[in-house]
Amino acid sequence: MNTPITVYSFADDAPHVVSADCELAALEQAPVPCYIVVEYPNPKPGQRFLAIAGVDDVFEIPGGHWSDDAANAVAALKKHRADIKDWQGKRREAIHGC
Repeated sequence: MNTPITVYSFADDAPHVVSADCELAALEQAPVPCYIVVEYPNPKPGQRFLAIAGVDDVFEIPGGHWSDDAANAVAALKKHRADIKDWQGKRREAIHGC
């Protein structure tokens, strides 16, 4: 059963509400590359919040970062994304000589 799920744009953290069966499906249906933060009850140390990204122009597979703090989980995911984009840009430059 589809339920409204809020995902957030990587570009500006703008919320987007999509109707989906689960978090990954919501990320796939988002109008722009987005992330979501899920809080887990009774977590292991360092694993209360999971910031998740789906497949997009940067991430080839879904993935995420854990933290005891939602903001830290999002920051780690955004840094990972920025590192990948930087690597992709350097790779394109090396291939195309730009």
